[in-house]
Amino acid sequence: MPDQNLLVLSYEDLARLVKVSERALRSKDLKEVAQEMLPVLVRMMEGAAAVLCLEGHPPTSYSFCLPEVQRKTVHVFKGVCAEHFQQIPCVKDAQPWIFSLAPPETARVALYGLHHKERRIGALGVLIPETSNLILGEPLICLFSQALVQFIERLAYEKEIARLKAYYSVCSKIAQAVNLRDVLEAVLHSSMEAVSAEAASVLLLDDEQQNFRFFGLVPPQPVMMDAEFSVTLGLAGYVFRSQQSEIINDVQRDPRFYKRFDLETGFHSRNMVAIPLMAGVEKIGVLEVLNKTGGEPFQEEDRLLLESIAEEIAFAIHDAKLFDAKQALKAKIDKMQQFQAKLIQISNDGIIANDQHGNLLVFNEGAERILGYTKEEVMNRLRVQALYPQGIAQEVMEKINSQDYGGRGRLIQYETTAVRKDGEHIPIELSASLIYEEDQELAIVGFFRDLRERKQLEEKILQAERLAALGHMAAHISHEVKNPLVVIGGLARQVKKSLADGSPKDLEKLQIIVDEIQLLEEFLAEVGSFAKLTEPKDCLIDLNSIIREICLRLQPTLEEKGIELSLHLDPDLQLLRLDPVHLRQVILNIAKNGLEAMSNGGTLTFRTAQDQDQIIMQVSDTGEGIPAEVIDKIFQPFYSTKPRGSGLGLAICQTILKTHQGDIRIESTPQKGTRVTVYLKGAPPCL
Repeated sequence: MPDQNLLVLSYEDLARLVKVSERALRSKDLKEVAQEMLPVLVRMMEGAAAVLCLEGHPPTSYSFCLPEVQRKTVHVFKGVCAEHFQQIPCVKDAQPWIFSLAPPETARVALYGLHHKERRIGALGVLIPETSNLILGEPLICLFSQALVQFIERLAYEKEIARLKAYYSVCSKIAQAVNLRDVLEAVLHSSMEAVSAEAASVLLLDDEQQNFRFFGLVPPQPVMMDAEFSVTLGLAGYVFRSQQSEIINDVQRDPRFYKRFDLETGFHSRNMVAIPLMAGVEKIGVLEVLNKTGGEPFQEEDRLLLESIAEEIAFAIHDAKLFDAKQALKAKIDKMQQFQAKLIQISNDGIIANDQHGNLLVFNEGAERILGYTKEEVMNRLRVQALYPQGIAQEVMEKINSQDYGGRGRLIQYETTAVRKDGEHIPIELSASLIYEEDQELAIVGFFRDLRERKQLEEKILQAERLAALGHMAAHISHEVKNPLVVIGGLARQVKKSLADGSPKDLEKLQIIVDEIQLLEEFLAEVGSFAKLTEPKDCLIDLNSIIREICLRLQPTLEEKGIELSLHLDPDLQLLRLDPVHLRQVILNIAKNGLEAMSNGGTLTFRTAQDQDQIIMQVSDTGEGIPAEVIDKIFQPFYSTKPRGSGLGLAICQTILKTHQGDIRIESTPQKGTRVTVYLKGAPPCL
């Protein structure tokens, strides 16, 4: 308006208007602004009433009237203003619209348009008498309009600041959360805080997009988890399907409202804002904020604020779900890896892995037990080649890379040899595989089994089969040969006796026949003993006494061969429970072997000792010893290192000792002597 119009107002009026405008600008809402300024306008324009109509959905109005104005007149006045205020042109310096109230009313209505930057704000209607000065009203309306615009702009700024604060608060709380539960709690708390609500819930869509999972927060109650219902139910279902946010300020009367959670929690829902959650093109679910504090209805600004943060919420939930899924997968993988690592470590078989340069990556407890190394001794210190004899590692690699042992890159149940820490070569059964990543060879994993026990068992089985076959053969030979041999021997002795005065040469030949037949008879006796041992008769015996008895029997032979006898017998030796005949046969066979090994004299030593419940007997000689290449064969039946030996003595000893749960071992050094150790089980103490 032109500045000269302001001159119509007195200084006092202007000061009063400025003061009123300042109070209006400090008001908390438009209602308070109207209460400050409308009475001043009415008084200064000598009017009777005023009404402020504002744009909105729906439009709002605030009014003031003097007490003497009739109610009917006020009602008609408000109706005229509400009907016509949106028709006033939104242009600068527009003249007010003047309406006369129907008779008998004598007042008229002046309707002034309010606008800001070509945008209609609303209108101000004043009920004035016919004689009122409209020129005076124009500067007043101009001042009122400016104050109102400033206040509306202040409200807009404050709302934007509040929206940004809420947006920042939501984003900050969400950013501090990682897993889904923490993110949901942050979303629920921050959404309630943003629009001053009493409760909130998030309804997440499941993977099949058929059901919601409900996460609700009603302070101070905790978050409710894992409740489910169909996406076709409730206001949430409607918002989800339409993908349009909703304000419902009386949910109990809305037929779409799903009352299940009110019934289960005891919460009473009055009103709500429901916002669909979308992360890009992916549907996440629905956010519901319930019950405006103070019993107020939700406003459009609440919906707009929640819509502005909905996408951030949706992406935060989406990322949290991915994080939880990754964490669950990682935990599952970690658990599987721990299980596999434990399985590898506790496996009875040896498991080793090495890279393409031979550096060891895995060395389990089975490998430690079989090869004698600890894990610390081999990891980053030894290469896999050190675990094999010279050239074997290269041979194994060639077979892995061939097609002949399970296909290229694999080796299945291949028997080879490994080297223990102490240098012992041991037989193993090896299976191995190459591990690739993107056609790049990364490592070789080998699974191997110690075959020593199996080889020993196979040898024992073979030995048992061999002994059984020899036993049958020996029994057959003894039966078929013994009788004719006895006849021949008897006849030879008779002929020799009848030719006592015959030719010395013939007598010598007959003596040879008799001697050889005696050797054959002794051989058959040993064969018979080997083929069929007598049933053992267990009784308590003293090992030391039996040794002394046998030494007395051997005394003539010892003296004849110039062999010294050395006895080291434990005086506290426990008694044995076994067959004394069998034990004498074992000791005698071992002693005879020792005597025969010392053709030029020497020392025969007997030692006895006790280790807990085990009785140990050692028989040592200082003879010529046994070559290393044949020591593994000396227990085989009919194998002998002596020119005229039967090869059954040690085999019989071994058979007898096994019958009595004992064992026999031989150690020998060529030209230094042999030591035979017998292990026997002591008799349990008498109760």
